[in-house]
Amino acid sequence: MQTERYSRREFLARVYRYSSLSMMALLFGYDLSAHEQDLAKSTALLYATRYGATKDTAQWIQNGMRTHVDLLDIERVSFSDVLTRYDRFIVGSGIWTGGVHKKVIEFFETGRNSLEGKILATFLVCGTEESTDKGRARIEGYFNVMHASLVTKPSMSKAFGGRIIVEKLFDDDRKALTAFYNSFLHDQLRSWDHTDPEKARCFGTDAEYNLKNPRLGSVQKIRA
Repeated sequence: MQTERYSRREFLARVYRYSSLSMMALLFGYDLSAHEQDLAKSTALLYATRYGATKDTAQWIQNGMRTHVDLLDIERVSFSDVLTRYDRFIVGSGIWTGGVHKKVIEFFETGRNSLEGKILATFLVCGTEESTDKGRARIEGYFNVMHASLVTKPSMSKAFGGRIIVEKLFDDDRKALTAFYNSFLHDQLRSWDHTDPEKARCFGTDAEYNLKNPRLGSVQKIRA
């Protein structure tokens, strides 16, 4: 087999070209890896739950995001640590007789200034249906309370169906809900489940799109 011979100049030119391409590929790969690691480290999905429906919904949202985000129970974290550690937030609250969970409101009040531009999305889990004007107005009212302390409202907000399992209710909740059903709904309290894993996963996918493409604008319409 004949061996190619190069002049010193040709040899150095080839080495420089190939080493430069290798270095560019290495640096490009490193840049992508660093970018993914940055997203993974800097995003938190905070939820406030009472009986678990909001936690389940938060997990489904997380499943819709291929990028890893930290799933955190807002009742088990230090606000100062979370506000220092993360750059982006998705925050969700279950709705009960007291409305939006007080820890979510407290978190937004505490981080009012430092959260500016960092709230990627918010969500609610409740029994109110969006199929009527009255229901939509009630949900909007919940979000208004939730966002009251924020300088800028998040571009993505969505209400998801909740769940009641009568046998698992605390006594006080059972009594309050029984009275509500009898007095306002003229019905008997019974178990129901309106949670929707697929809708929650789609919300997570849209949130990830906004996370990775902040310059392309926000997703205004969430999948129905």
